[in-house]
Amino acid sequence: MYIAALLALLVVIRPVLPDTICNSPLLIATSSPAVLTSDGYPGLYPAGTDCTCELRGTPGNVVEISFNDFQVDPYPGSLSGAPGTCSRHYLEVYNGLETRNNLLGSFCGNEIPPILLSDDISLTLKFVTNQWSSNNRYRGFSLNYTAIADTQDIDSGCWSMRRLTATSGSIVSPGFPDEYPTRLRCSWEIVTPPDSKITLQFLTFLVGGVTAICDNNVNDYVIVYRGTGENKVSEGTYCGWELPQFTDLLNEVTIEFQSNNVGGFRGFFVVYTAVGPTTTPTLPPTIPTTVPPPINTVNTPQAPVTPGASYVPTVRDHATRLGENIYIVVLFLLVAILTPIAR
Repeated sequence: MYIAALLALLVVIRPVLPDTICNSPLLIATSSPAVLTSDGYPGLYPAGTDCTCELRGTPGNVVEISFNDFQVDPYPGSLSGAPGTCSRHYLEVYNGLETRNNLLGSFCGNEIPPILLSDDISLTLKFVTNQWSSNNRYRGFSLNYTAIADTQDIDSGCWSMRRLTATSGSIVSPGFPDEYPTRLRCSWEIVTPPDSKITLQFLTFLVGGVTAICDNNVNDYVIVYRGTGENKVSEGTYCGWELPQFTDLLNEVTIEFQSNNVGGFRGFFVVYTAVGPTTTPTLPPTIPTTVPPPINTVNTPQAPVTPGASYVPTVRDHATRLGENIYIVVLFLLVAILTPIAR
């Protein structure tokens, strides 16, 4: 009886461990966020894996994933290089069960991937690590998956506005790093705390082709605005392959993306960060120092020495003490001479 009660108590107090992608071919998403990680997280993930996991919601819901942590070998790029360029280790996210032509994104490196939503009831994740490339520094990923009611105001940003309020995040063109579809119209609003400014960093950019012309907002293009809503002001229209760079934007930014009916290209991956106000460091108060006047070592008597203080005697000190000791020596000699006579 006592053993059964103890086992029941252990079950109750046992910590709930997150699911791992290689041990979870199917997970049911609910309205309460759950956690999915790479195997071994937060330690190093193993090499030589090819794992697939379906995240399935319930009818009337779509599945949303948001990443808590992400660090996957970015070879052949650098650690902070453009996601989607990796060939040894990567995480792929697909819309639905069918992986063909449904890729939402392929990710590696250490940049947090964007929030991703399914169009229907499920998302499929595939984590591949090369068996010939050992992992000795990357901890993999941790993400939350949730079922959300399928309404018109949640989307990846295409055909409806997506509003991002976290202090950092990322946005990708649909299908990245594969070609984005034709006839797209996407819009994202980024709103961060009032005392912050937004920095945008495009890690990769190929919109409309290498020689694209996007003047007058035609063909495929990206527009970046300061502000949101009717008060936004354009910073410029961008296409081609050169990376746009922005710093010290307002705390509200709008990004719009549009593609025509000709054909898609790789698209873009942009990371945003909210930076706090610049403050001038407060210097410590200046403490005035005074130089003591020179001491006349000839006529000025020496100050008394405090016990325990550091003191170096002068030649005059030695002479004075020697004079005082002579009287003691003479007295001692007189006593030594007169004592035998007295006897």
